[in-house]
Amino acid sequence: MIKIDFLVPGFSKCGTTTLCVLLAQHPEIYIPELKELWYFSSENFPAQQADYIQHFSPALPGQLLGEGSVSYSDHRTEDISIARIRENNPDCRFIFIARHPLRRIESSYREMHHSGVKFGLNAPYGLAQNLERFPQMIEDSLFFARISKYVNAFGAASIAVVFLEDLQRDPQREMARCFSHLGVDSRFRVDRDLRLNEGSNKYYDTRILRYFRTRNWSGLRLARLDPEQQDRLLRPLRLRRAFRKPIEWDPRSLAMVRERVLPDARKFLEAWGKPPDFWQI
Repeated sequence: MIKIDFLVPGFSKCGTTTLCVLLAQHPEIYIPELKELWYFSSENFPAQQADYIQHFSPALPGQLLGEGSVSYSDHRTEDISIARIRENNPDCRFIFIARHPLRRIESSYREMHHSGVKFGLNAPYGLAQNLERFPQMIEDSLFFARISKYVNAFGAASIAVVFLEDLQRDPQREMARCFSHLGVDSRFRVDRDLRLNEGSNKYYDTRILRYFRTRNWSGLRLARLDPEQQDRLLRPLRLRRAFRKPIEWDPRSLAMVRERVLPDARKFLEAWGKPPDFWQI
Protein backbone atom coordinates (compact mmCIF):
# COMPACT_ATOMS: atom_id res chain seq x y z
CA MET A 1 0.00 0.00 0.00
CA ILE A 2 1.31 3.45 -0.94
CA LYS A 3 2.02 5.75 2.00
CA ILE A 4 -0.33 8.74 1.97
CA ASP A 5 1.01 11.60 4.07
CA PHE A 6 -2.18 13.63 4.36
CA LEU A 7 -5.82 13.77 3.32
CA VAL A 8 -8.40 16.52 2.91
CA PRO A 9 -11.52 14.55 3.87
CA GLY A 10 -14.02 17.39 3.87
CA PHE A 11 -16.31 18.91 4.56
CA SER A 12 -18.28 18.74 1.30
CA LYS A 13 -19.35 22.02 -0.34
CA CYS A 14 -17.01 23.95 1.97
CA GLY A 15 -14.13 24.75 -0.39
CA THR A 16 -12.15 21.50 -0.52
CA THR A 17 -11.47 21.97 -4.24
CA THR A 18 -9.95 25.40 -3.65
CA LEU A 19 -7.95 24.19 -0.65
CA CYS A 20 -6.48 21.28 -2.61
CA VAL A 21 -5.52 23.57 -5.50
CA LEU A 22 -3.70 25.88 -3.08
CA LEU A 23 -1.97 23.01 -1.30
CA ALA A 24 -0.81 21.55 -4.62
CA GLN A 25 1.04 24.78 -5.46
CA HIS A 26 3.65 24.01 -2.79
CA PRO A 27 6.74 22.37 -4.33
CA GLU A 28 7.02 19.94 -1.40
CA ILE A 29 3.48 18.62 -1.92
CA TYR A 30 1.95 16.44 -4.60
CA ILE A 31 -1.82 16.12 -5.07
CA PRO A 32 -3.15 14.30 -8.16
CA GLU A 33 -4.92 16.47 -10.70
CA LEU A 34 -7.99 14.24 -10.44
CA LYS A 35 -9.81 15.27 -7.28
CA GLU A 36 -12.22 12.99 -5.41
CA LEU A 37 -10.39 9.69 -5.84
CA TRP A 38 -12.81 8.11 -3.33
CA TYR A 39 -10.38 5.26 -2.74
CA PHE A 40 -10.77 4.56 0.97
CA SER A 41 -14.58 4.82 0.72
CA SER A 42 -14.86 2.67 -2.40
CA GLU A 43 -17.07 -0.41 -2.48
CA ASN A 44 -14.39 -1.98 -4.66
CA PHE A 45 -11.52 -0.99 -2.40
CA PRO A 46 -8.93 -3.79 -2.93
CA ALA A 47 -9.34 -3.87 -6.71
CA GLN A 48 -8.65 -0.14 -7.03
CA GLN A 49 -5.28 -0.19 -5.31
CA ALA A 50 -3.20 -0.26 -8.51
CA ASP A 51 -5.15 2.61 -10.04
CA TYR A 52 -4.87 4.63 -6.84
CA ILE A 53 -1.10 4.19 -6.67
CA GLN A 54 -0.81 5.18 -10.34
CA HIS A 55 -2.34 8.60 -9.60
CA PHE A 56 0.75 9.44 -7.53
CA SER A 57 3.35 8.20 -10.03
CA PRO A 58 4.23 11.74 -11.26
CA ALA A 59 5.26 12.82 -7.73
CA LEU A 60 8.89 13.82 -7.25
CA PRO A 61 11.09 12.13 -4.64
CA GLY A 62 10.57 13.68 -1.24
CA GLN A 63 7.21 15.26 -1.99
CA LEU A 64 4.40 14.69 0.49
CA LEU A 65 1.53 12.74 -1.05
CA GLY A 66 -2.05 13.79 -0.40
CA GLU A 67 -5.50 13.90 -1.89
CA GLY A 68 -8.95 15.27 -1.17
CA SER A 69 -12.09 13.14 -1.18
CA VAL A 70 -15.11 14.42 0.74
CA SER A 71 -16.64 10.94 0.71
CA TYR A 72 -14.24 10.21 3.59
CA SER A 73 -16.36 12.49 5.81
CA ASP A 74 -19.69 11.53 4.30
CA HIS A 75 -21.81 10.14 7.13
CA ARG A 76 -22.63 7.07 5.01
CA THR A 77 -19.02 6.08 4.31
CA GLU A 78 -16.92 7.71 7.03
CA ASP A 79 -16.65 4.63 9.24
CA ILE A 80 -15.24 2.34 6.55
CA SER A 81 -12.98 5.16 5.29
CA ILE A 82 -11.51 5.76 8.74
CA ALA A 83 -10.93 2.05 9.32
CA ARG A 84 -9.10 1.66 6.01
CA ILE A 85 -7.03 4.82 6.43
CA ARG A 86 -6.00 3.78 9.93
CA GLU A 87 -5.05 0.29 8.78
CA ASN A 88 -2.98 1.47 5.82
CA ASN A 89 -1.77 4.93 6.94
CA PRO A 90 -1.92 5.18 10.75
CA ASP A 91 0.34 8.28 10.79
CA CYS A 92 -1.75 10.17 8.23
CA ARG A 93 -2.46 13.86 8.85
CA PHE A 94 -5.72 15.60 7.99
CA ILE A 95 -6.97 19.03 6.98
CA PHE A 96 -10.68 19.79 7.17
CA ILE A 97 -12.28 22.93 5.79
CA ALA A 98 -15.60 24.16 7.20
CA ARG A 99 -17.93 27.04 6.42
CA HIS A 100 -21.17 28.53 7.69
CA PRO A 101 -23.46 25.46 7.83
CA LEU A 102 -26.40 27.25 6.21
CA ARG A 103 -24.20 28.35 3.29
CA ARG A 104 -23.04 24.72 2.99
CA ILE A 105 -26.64 23.52 2.82
CA GLU A 106 -27.43 26.15 0.18
CA SER A 107 -24.46 25.01 -1.87
CA SER A 108 -25.58 21.40 -1.51
CA TYR A 109 -29.08 22.39 -2.67
CA ARG A 110 -27.67 24.01 -5.82
CA GLU A 111 -25.50 20.96 -6.48
CA MET A 112 -28.49 18.63 -6.14
CA HIS A 113 -30.25 20.53 -8.91
CA HIS A 114 -27.15 21.04 -11.03
CA SER A 115 -26.01 17.40 -10.98
CA GLY A 116 -29.41 15.78 -10.65
CA VAL A 117 -29.51 14.99 -14.35
CA LYS A 118 -26.19 13.15 -14.02
CA PHE A 119 -27.34 10.94 -11.15
CA GLY A 120 -31.01 10.64 -12.01
CA LEU A 121 -32.20 12.84 -9.12
CA ASN A 122 -35.31 14.98 -9.28
CA ALA A 123 -34.47 17.38 -6.49
CA PRO A 124 -37.54 19.21 -5.12
CA TYR A 125 -37.65 22.96 -5.58
CA GLY A 126 -38.47 23.60 -1.93
CA LEU A 127 -35.53 23.56 0.48
CA ALA A 128 -37.41 21.75 3.26
CA GLN A 129 -38.46 19.00 0.86
CA ASN A 130 -34.82 18.60 -0.18
CA LEU A 131 -33.69 18.29 3.42
CA GLU A 132 -36.29 15.60 4.02
CA ARG A 133 -35.62 13.63 0.84
CA PHE A 134 -31.83 13.87 1.10
CA PRO A 135 -30.93 13.57 4.81
CA GLN A 136 -27.23 13.80 3.97
CA MET A 137 -27.71 17.54 3.49
CA ILE A 138 -28.19 17.82 7.25
CA GLU A 139 -25.93 14.95 8.33
CA ASP A 140 -22.92 16.25 6.40
CA SER A 141 -23.46 19.70 7.93
CA LEU A 142 -22.90 18.29 11.42
CA PHE A 143 -19.20 19.12 11.43
CA PHE A 144 -18.59 18.25 15.08
CA ALA A 145 -20.16 14.81 14.71
CA ARG A 146 -18.20 14.10 11.53
CA ILE A 147 -14.78 15.27 12.72
CA SER A 148 -15.12 13.68 16.17
CA LYS A 149 -14.72 10.24 14.61
CA TYR A 150 -11.37 11.30 13.13
CA VAL A 151 -10.27 12.79 16.44
CA ASN A 152 -11.11 9.53 18.21
CA ALA A 153 -9.27 7.43 15.62
CA PHE A 154 -6.17 9.56 14.99
CA GLY A 155 -5.97 12.17 17.76
CA ALA A 156 -6.57 15.92 17.63
CA ALA A 157 -2.89 16.66 16.91
CA SER A 158 -3.19 15.01 13.51
CA ILE A 159 -5.99 17.34 12.44
CA ALA A 160 -6.01 20.96 11.28
CA VAL A 161 -9.23 22.84 10.62
CA VAL A 162 -9.52 25.72 8.18
CA PHE A 163 -12.55 27.98 8.07
CA LEU A 164 -13.51 29.08 4.58
CA GLU A 165 -14.30 32.56 5.87
CA ASP A 166 -10.72 32.89 7.20
CA LEU A 167 -9.25 31.47 3.99
CA GLN A 168 -11.10 34.07 1.93
CA ARG A 169 -10.05 36.84 4.29
CA ASP A 170 -6.35 35.96 4.59
CA PRO A 171 -5.34 33.02 2.38
CA GLN A 172 -1.61 33.38 2.99
CA ARG A 173 -1.97 33.08 6.75
CA GLU A 174 -4.34 30.12 6.55
CA MET A 175 -2.18 28.29 4.03
CA ALA A 176 0.88 28.92 6.21
CA ARG A 177 -0.98 27.14 9.02
CA CYS A 178 -1.74 24.22 6.70
CA PHE A 179 1.85 23.97 5.50
CA SER A 180 3.13 24.10 9.07
CA HIS A 181 0.71 21.33 10.03
CA LEU A 182 2.09 19.18 7.22
CA GLY A 183 5.72 19.96 8.08
CA VAL A 184 6.67 21.78 4.87
CA ASP A 185 8.02 25.31 4.41
CA SER A 186 5.27 27.58 5.73
CA ARG A 187 6.82 30.67 4.10
CA PHE A 188 5.70 29.58 0.63
CA ARG A 189 3.37 32.15 -0.95
CA VAL A 190 0.38 30.75 -2.80
CA ASP A 191 -1.06 32.18 -5.97
CA ARG A 192 -4.54 33.04 -4.81
CA ASP A 193 -7.47 31.83 -6.88
CA LEU A 194 -10.46 31.43 -4.64
CA ARG A 195 -13.18 31.47 -7.32
CA LEU A 196 -13.32 27.78 -8.11
CA ASN A 197 -16.51 25.73 -8.24
CA GLU A 198 -18.74 28.74 -7.61
CA GLY A 199 -22.43 28.45 -6.94
CA SER A 200 -23.14 30.92 -9.75
CA ASN A 201 -21.92 28.25 -12.18
CA LYS A 202 -24.67 25.85 -11.08
CA TYR A 203 -27.83 25.34 -13.10
CA TYR A 204 -31.32 24.01 -12.45
CA ASP A 205 -34.14 22.60 -14.57
CA THR A 206 -37.16 24.80 -15.16
CA ARG A 207 -40.51 23.23 -14.40
CA ILE A 208 -41.18 22.87 -18.12
CA LEU A 209 -37.95 20.91 -18.56
CA ARG A 210 -38.77 18.78 -15.53
CA TYR A 211 -42.09 17.96 -17.19
CA PHE A 212 -40.32 16.88 -20.39
CA ARG A 213 -37.94 14.68 -18.42
CA THR A 214 -40.85 12.74 -16.92
CA ARG A 215 -42.53 12.00 -20.26
CA ASN A 216 -41.50 8.81 -22.03
CA TRP A 217 -41.31 10.30 -25.51
CA SER A 218 -39.04 13.20 -24.49
CA GLY A 219 -37.33 11.82 -21.39
CA LEU A 220 -35.72 8.95 -23.27
CA ARG A 221 -34.32 11.34 -25.88
CA LEU A 222 -32.89 13.64 -23.24
CA ALA A 223 -31.35 10.68 -21.41
CA ARG A 224 -29.31 9.84 -24.50
CA LEU A 225 -27.41 13.11 -24.06
CA ASP A 226 -24.71 13.47 -21.40
CA PRO A 227 -25.10 16.35 -18.90
CA GLU A 228 -22.64 18.60 -20.76
CA GLN A 229 -24.50 18.14 -24.03
CA GLN A 230 -27.79 18.88 -22.29
CA ASP A 231 -26.40 22.11 -20.85
CA ARG A 232 -25.13 23.25 -24.24
CA LEU A 233 -28.51 22.53 -25.80
CA LEU A 234 -30.89 23.63 -23.06
CA ARG A 235 -29.24 26.69 -21.55
CA PRO A 236 -29.67 28.86 -24.71
CA LEU A 237 -33.34 27.82 -24.68
CA ARG A 238 -33.53 28.94 -21.02
CA LEU A 239 -34.72 25.51 -19.97
CA ARG A 240 -31.58 25.17 -17.81
CA ARG A 241 -30.99 28.35 -15.83
CA ALA A 242 -28.27 29.61 -13.52
CA PHE A 243 -28.98 30.22 -9.85
CA ARG A 244 -29.19 34.00 -9.44
CA LYS A 245 -31.43 34.57 -6.43
CA PRO A 246 -30.59 33.66 -2.82
CA ILE A 247 -31.93 30.32 -1.62
CA GLU A 248 -35.22 30.82 0.23
CA TRP A 249 -35.32 29.48 3.79
CA ASP A 250 -38.87 28.57 4.74
CA PRO A 251 -39.95 28.12 8.40
CA ARG A 252 -39.81 24.31 8.19
CA SER A 253 -36.23 24.20 6.89
CA LEU A 254 -35.13 26.74 9.51
CA ALA A 255 -36.72 24.63 12.24
CA MET A 256 -34.76 21.59 11.04
CA VAL A 257 -31.53 23.57 11.20
CA ARG A 258 -32.26 24.91 14.69
CA GLU A 259 -32.94 21.40 15.96
CA ARG A 260 -30.04 19.50 14.38
CA VAL A 261 -27.37 21.84 13.03
CA LEU A 262 -27.21 24.67 15.56
CA PRO A 263 -26.23 22.55 18.61
CA ASP A 264 -23.56 20.75 16.57
CA ALA A 265 -22.18 24.02 15.18
CA ARG A 266 -21.77 25.45 18.67
CA LYS A 267 -19.77 22.39 19.75
CA PHE A 268 -17.63 22.56 16.63
CA LEU A 269 -16.80 26.26 17.03
CA GLU A 270 -15.87 25.77 20.68
CA ALA A 271 -13.70 22.73 19.91
CA TRP A 272 -11.75 24.51 17.19
CA GLY A 273 -11.18 27.87 18.84
CA LYS A 274 -13.90 30.09 17.44
CA PRO A 275 -16.38 32.28 19.37
CA PRO A 276 -19.95 30.95 19.50
CA ASP A 277 -21.21 33.80 17.29
CA PHE A 278 -18.57 33.30 14.57
CA TRP A 279 -21.18 32.14 12.05
CA GLN A 280 -24.09 34.13 13.52
CA ILE A 281 -26.54 31.32 12.88
